[in-house]
Amino acid sequence: MDDYDPTWWQYIFDETYLVTDARSVCCPVTTAAEVDMVEGALELNSEDRILDLCGGQGRHAIELHKRGYKNVTVVDYSKVLLRVGLKDAAKKGYSIYFCRGDACQLGLSDSIFDVVLVMGNSFGYFEDDSQNQRILQEICRLLRPGGTLLLDLVHNDYARQQFKPSSWHEANRDVVVCRKRKLLDEGVLVREMVISKRRGLIRDVTYFARLFQRKELELLLAGSGFNQISCSGAFVSHPKPGDYGLLSKRMLVTARKP
Repeated sequence: MDDYDPTWWQYIFDETYLVTDARSVCCPVTTAAEVDMVEGALELNSEDRILDLCGGQGRHAIELHKRGYKNVTVVDYSKVLLRVGLKDAAKKGYSIYFCRGDACQLGLSDSIFDVVLVMGNSFGYFEDDSQNQRILQEICRLLRPGGTLLLDLVHNDYARQQFKPSSWHEANRDVVVCRKRKLLDEGVLVREMVISKRRGLIRDVTYFARLFQRKELELLLAGSGFNQISCSGAFVSHPKPGDYGLLSKRMLVTARKP
């Protein structure tokens, strides 16, 4: 389990992911609660230019547009999720810009966004924090002076205290998701096996989730050009009993570009 492909994030977010993680990423109630959290944490203006970075199928962007925030852009690496988002937004008649890109180097102009959101623990895919810092530096470049970043991350203390080495759930009548976890100093290695009752093994992949201590995040953000850093927030995404994995409780981090 110690060996894993560090480029796992380039291919895991596909049609199977929309099944295995449907309890969160395809649940309108969860998405609405998460956008409530965003609105509670930030002083958003309807005219703000908002970037939903690593935004997948744009579920948060679509909810934000529904609430009157019309200048929303989604950037993600997954062609599959972007296609799903484009179709969903078009069906609703929403004008949301979807763009494929690598968060380390997006190729967009400087200082074009008022707010950048990185939701659902989509930051911290690398064990090496120099790579994580490249993403923060890119976000800082994209923000206008005074702009705000919000990171929605796994709560380090909760994840360690409530650590479970294995879990499983039925994603639907056919698909079962089994996860085996190994706790490391830097984060958690997760081996995910997805099994179809009809077709057998669909997926067997190991991925990494960084668990940040507050001081580590503060140093990374300050070193990337941010100030007014706050790691004090907490968010419970699934109040109902059950193992919802690492994202059951989250740490909210906000920071500003000077």
